[in-house]
Amino acid sequence: MPYSRIETALTICSEHVTQLDSDSPHLPELETYLVAALVLVIVSEYEELIEKLFVRRAERCGDIAVAHFVRETMGQKFRSPDLGKITETLSKFGGAYKELFSASVLNTEAHAAWDNIMRARHAVVHKRSNLNITLRELQQSYMKTKDIISSLETTLET
Repeated sequence: MPYSRIETALTICSEHVTQLDSDSPHLPELETYLVAALVLVIVSEYEELIEKLFVRRAERCGDIAVAHFVRETMGQKFRSPDLGKITETLSKFGGAYKELFSASVLNTEAHAAWDNIMRARHAVVHKRSNLNITLRELQQSYMKTKDIISSLETTLET
């Protein structure tokens, strides 16, 4: 299951938060630290999964050199996999890929959820702003973002 690391981390952290005393003055701070770590786990797993999907598509052509080129190119492409990078890369495979993917994800709840997680990642990694997402909101956003990965997979299988 491609999401097992993410889902295991979410489950463990959720269980720990629910076991804490709700009156603890450190609960909000602890939750913020857990959310920050979880955001990094989610984005890291998505980076790797997105790269694998593009490489798998390249491997379908049967040309080892082309597959190797795509693998090496993708290795650094998605170090912050915003939808702009994904659609830009899809357009290099052909405009139809970009259009199919864009039609299925742009301006959807999954798109908004993806952007929420990417903003949270930037807040953690680049300290550009405060981390403004709770554990519950992160879990809800994560569930919706799986639709983005599914749409990308479907697009690349066409």
